[in-house]
Amino acid sequence: MNVRVGDRVEALYHMSNRGVVQEIYYVKVTAGTGAGALSKMRRIKFLSELDGKVHDMKAQDLRVIRE
Repeated sequence: MNVRVGDRVEALYHMSNRGVVQEIYYVKVTAGTGAGALSKMRRIKFLSELDGKVHDMKAQDLRVIRE
């Protein structure tokens, strides 16, 4: 998923929760179930239009809205 600051996103499991991306950052993963190197997890903070709060979610749980 190509997402940039300023893009509109919506949560996959709560689609009325939409907002504008404020920050994108990576978190170190410290545990895994498979062998090999661990990658970093991408997280996104967005300002919700639903309640006006900043939500912090995993990038895989969001979808970019292209309008």
